[in-house]
Amino acid sequence: MNCMTLALNGLLLNTYFLFFYALALIASIYSYRWYYHTILKYFPILIGYTLINEVLGYLIWNNNDIQIVYTEGFHEYNNLIYNIFDIIFFLYFYYVFWNTITDQKSKRMVFLGSLLFILSSIINPFFQDFFVFAQIWASSVGSMVLIICIIFYLAQKKPSIRTNKNSDILIWIGIGLLVFYPFYPFFLIIGQMDYGLFQKLHIRKIQHFLIALMYLSMTIGFLRMRRPYSTVYQVNQKSPDG
Repeated sequence: MNCMTLALNGLLLNTYFLFFYALALIASIYSYRWYYHTILKYFPILIGYTLINEVLGYLIWNNNDIQIVYTEGFHEYNNLIYNIFDIIFFLYFYYVFWNTITDQKSKRMVFLGSLLFILSSIINPFFQDFFVFAQIWASSVGSMVLIICIIFYLAQKKPSIRTNKNSDILIWIGIGLLVFYPFYPFFLIIGQMDYGLFQKLHIRKIQHFLIALMYLSMTIGFLRMRRPYSTVYQVNQKSPDG
């Protein structure tokens, strides 16, 4: 019984953060009527994809019968699915922020940053096997560009944040992303360069905690959305309110 309890506690400790993905997904669907006509209309799909990706990553790492890498000694590696995920995730948010940032100079910087990330993603596999190892440099560039995008958007929204900060879901998403992505490159570098140190510093636990905070911020944003106050940019369609 004690062994079962310990196993259950270990499972909950290693997977609790998945609950926050699911919570954000439910909240995004619940609030979908407020933003279905905006640039974020595909965001629930991305959250669902993220949740599935994390579950698959956990199963690959912890189940010897499930593998995507057949190189000897790397059977439990799951970096491939995360490398693919990072490309989709970063490009999605570059597109979102490029469409929502109005300052032309900032838009050009977002565009150039996106090109830099794409170039990094093309070059990185020549130095680190895309199927086996995390693409550290591409993900580091991707994180830095994403942070810049968020800073531009929050600066643009600064006047309204003071009086109406709860109405713009993209502000909450940006804050959530800022909780995690400044640290993401360091997690990858330590995990790949010195896995012993990675374990000693309990970085996986820190990573899971920051992920939980990130998606909690997004969930709060979704639950606080109201159509009359929504300031998320529309795409090719007018709001039902005119």
